[in-house]
Amino acid sequence: MRITSILIIAMFLVSEILAQSPHGNELKIDCSKCHDATNWQQIPAKITFNHNKETSFPLTGQHQNVQCLSCHKSLVFSNIKTECISCHNDIHQNSVGTNCIRCHTMNSWVVNNINEIHERGRFPLTGVHQNVDCSSCHSSYTKYYFPPLAITCFSCHSNQYYSTQAPNHVSAGFSTDCRECHAMTGFSWGAEGFNHSFFPLTGGHNISNCYACHGKGSNFRDLTASCYRCHSKDYTAATDPNHVQLSFPQDCSQCHSTINWANASFDHSKTGFPLIGAHASLSCAQCHSSGYSNTPSACYSCHQKDYTGTTNPPHQSAGYPTDCTQCHTQSAWQPSTFNHSAFPITSGRHTGISCLTCHTTISNFTAFSCTPSGCHSQASTDQHHSEVGGYVYSPTSCYNCHPTGGGGGD
Repeated sequence: MRITSILIIAMFLVSEILAQSPHGNELKIDCSKCHDATNWQQIPAKITFNHNKETSFPLTGQHQNVQCLSCHKSLVFSNIKTECISCHNDIHQNSVGTNCIRCHTMNSWVVNNINEIHERGRFPLTGVHQNVDCSSCHSSYTKYYFPPLAITCFSCHSNQYYSTQAPNHVSAGFSTDCRECHAMTGFSWGAEGFNHSFFPLTGGHNISNCYACHGKGSNFRDLTASCYRCHSKDYTAATDPNHVQLSFPQDCSQCHSTINWANASFDHSKTGFPLIGAHASLSCAQCHSSGYSNTPSACYSCHQKDYTGTTNPPHQSAGYPTDCTQCHTQSAWQPSTFNHSAFPITSGRHTGISCLTCHTTISNFTAFSCTPSGCHSQASTDQHHSEVGGYVYSPTSCYNCHPTGGGGGD
């Protein structure tokens, strides 16, 4: 009886031992997905276990070709970690972190998107930096060691700064921030890469010889953006027109462009006196004979001789206003127009009549007569006013009762 009990207990222990999974208690996958029911040691040719769907680590890229034992050193699969560093040695010596997928892909260790990776960092690769070999900045590149680098220009380009002689950056006291003068898009340290945006080098200023403006020995800080600073000789030598005598402004850009000195232009509308009509074809000297400063814009200031010399009608003796625009346009002196709104002469019975028909006193156009010979004769006027009380035939009696020039009682 005792022997029987011992055998039962032994069989129970053996069954418990045999029933325990070598993969640990956390594996919840059905054994039949990987094993054959007839023999645990034999793995069937077709395993139905899907690593991509039944685990949190899909096998993509090179991981699809790796033997299971390369990652799973133990049959307890729950012991494996999903971090890259758990399987892959950090050859970068913890200089870039342990998250391999920031730079690498599952397909290959080769990094093909250096620029994109740099975009996410402190120093995006722009301009010529896109084509520079990694080892130019990362001295330990061959050892795959990338400790953080300073991102200031001077940290990499101090040798260029100290060795440059044209101009000598040290003696000139140039800034060590290369970006103040040089552009990252330039393919050399020369003028083509120089950032001269504070004074755009366009047109005639687009020169490669810096010393044409910055004299030899210049510290490159003693120039101003004033045109006259460089072009004083051009200003004083100009004779057509003479800039000095006519007191031209010393800001050349008001008339000249950076393309050339010839074909100077000036936006006259900025002065408050736009050049339109006949004024557009005049030479500058015709109005600015005494200089270009404080030139009056009143018509009379330029057209006094036209005003006093006109006899038909005589403007001066007739007391005409000196504001020419009341009768004339800027296109031409004739035909002249006048706003005769006090008495219509552009419509009705008085359309097209000559000024002298009513204004018979040439020397005084403020005087007029409605009873000139051959117009409103007394015989015909008396006939039409025989029943009008207070009617008197006089030079201005028509206008007194007919201010708009119409018939009847207007």
